[in-house]
Amino acid sequence: EDLYLTAGNELRMAPNKEMRDEAALLFPAPPSKDNKPLPPVGELVKMQANAANGKAVFTATCVRCHQVNGEGIDFGPNLSEIGSKLGKDALMNKVLQPAISNAFGFEGKVVKLKNGDQVEGIIASQTEDEVTLKTSTGTAAILTKYKKTEIKDITTMKSSIMPEGLQATMTAQEFADLSEYLFSLKKK
Repeated sequence: EDLYLTAGNELRMAPNKEMRDEAALLFPAPPSKDNKPLPPVGELVKMQANAANGKAVFTATCVRCHQVNGEGIDFGPNLSEIGSKLGKDALMNKVLQPAISNAFGFEGKVVKLKNGDQVEGIIASQTEDEVTLKTSTGTAAILTKYKKTEIKDITTMKSSIMPEGLQATMTAQEFADLSEYLFSLKKK
């Protein structure tokens, strides 16, 4: 499952047309906002992209969970210097396949309480007596403390807390612009 998008991208660009056609059936390209298949990452990286437009896409989509230079919600990893850590292709793949890897400390957790309730979020802190779970409403990050005596079980989510399918909210150009913006965020 982790290699699905990567394999599809590579096979859809194979020199052999028959292989490309078969790959398109077996590994369909993810859709975009305009319902056109998103080009393979190798082609997206080569597109002319505009970081200023990408910042607008980031503001419309990503600030619900991420911060850049103090703007946005402090829930997911801070992206202020992400361009110093990942190449443009890796940034694109991370958005397309968030479950590939989670940043350390941002693994999604499922907290099952003894009263039958269940909460998903990120463990912000933990002491001998309590667990503080960070959740996001899309407009704010919320810290909630649970006494360990209230908790039945804590498990790691199988998928990323970052939702899949974010590219469906963007055109291919907007996706390339977003990646250009993220790649421009370098360590100062």
